[in-house]
Amino acid sequence: MIIGVIVQCASTNIETFIGGRIIVGFGITLALAAAPVLISELAHPRHRVLFGSLYNTSFYLGALLAGWVAFGSYRIPSSWAWRLPTLLQAGPACIQVCFVFFLDESPRWLAYKDRGDEAYKVLVKNHGDGDWDSPLVQAEFWEMNETLKAEREIEGQGLGLFLATPANRKRLAILITLAVFGQWSGNGLVSYYLTKILSSIGIATQREQTMLNGTISTVNYATALFAAVLSTKVGRRSMFVGGGIAMFLTFSALTASIAIYNETGSKAASKSALAFIFIYYTSFNICLNPLLFLYPTEILPFRLRAMGLSILVFSTKAASFFNQFVNPVGMDSLGWKYYLVYVGWLLVEIVVFWWLYPETKGYTLERIQEAFGEDVKLDGPEEKGETMDVNDEQSTHVEKVAHSTVDVA
Repeated sequence: MIIGVIVQCASTNIETFIGGRIIVGFGITLALAAAPVLISELAHPRHRVLFGSLYNTSFYLGALLAGWVAFGSYRIPSSWAWRLPTLLQAGPACIQVCFVFFLDESPRWLAYKDRGDEAYKVLVKNHGDGDWDSPLVQAEFWEMNETLKAEREIEGQGLGLFLATPANRKRLAILITLAVFGQWSGNGLVSYYLTKILSSIGIATQREQTMLNGTISTVNYATALFAAVLSTKVGRRSMFVGGGIAMFLTFSALTASIAIYNETGSKAASKSALAFIFIYYTSFNICLNPLLFLYPTEILPFRLRAMGLSILVFSTKAASFFNQFVNPVGMDSLGWKYYLVYVGWLLVEIVVFWWLYPETKGYTLERIQEAFGEDVKLDGPEEKGETMDVNDEQSTHVEKVAHSTVDVA
């Protein structure tokens, strides 16, 4: 990412700048595949949902900083008006390089590599508060090893695992649809083509547009933080379906407001459209922002997790690639009528959320397959009175741990 930023900042033509963007994108893709997995494994079970949800809100933190830097730098009477915001992209990457060596390794990866002592030590540090005899750590370590033992029996099947069983095919469908929905819910228009949308409702000056860009990013970050906290209280299906309905209603209202302004030039319609941009983003943040990476890490067992997140990231980039080429053509050809395509598509999303996505709230990572109808048989040594807290918010759901074998497909 740092190399890509240097190439971008030093570029003297559009070809070099795009080349730098490609390098940055390659680095970001690797980080996106690794970070949510590590967060889900290192976070204490009580905090896993909150931390997993907060992860994706950091996108808006970056957008907030970029938006206001752009607002401040657009007045610079030289190429540094764009080079400065470009250069600042290296900031988060530099922080990551400095602190990544202080991170603990994935305990599941350590156990998978037969480094059980190290895996147990990581669990004690992060989940047991330093107590080597913690019942929670013992239970997690037992479950982890038994799950990995069963998964080794089907090791080597690669991507074919996603097609091997109905549950895995369902997981694959969820990964692809979630990636597509994350880009095709109308947000691809409102984010990447915000300048064009603002111009279409009479907000055309560079100062107004850059100021609104920073304001929208700030509101987005605040609402995404709210959604992250909400995800610890509300079921995943409720957020998907409820947020999907809210997106449909608000994007429909946004489309209607833009249509009225284009037909009549009404200032009230312009203000209404601007308001619905904020309201739509709030709906999007509640529906998808906290769950885009949290939900996949929950539904994927260890054997599928790395491949699954790679599929998610690839599908996200493919959907975004489609946006970059199709949306400008659609907007130029159809104007506000092109928005109706997304109004119809949001109805499809609501149906898919309702029909395909199971509830995962309250499960541990090892037991999530129960939500997909897969068997988890408990027949190992019982732990007297020892319980495992699997509630991600405040210890109200406690699950017995007494397992030696996990059936997986």
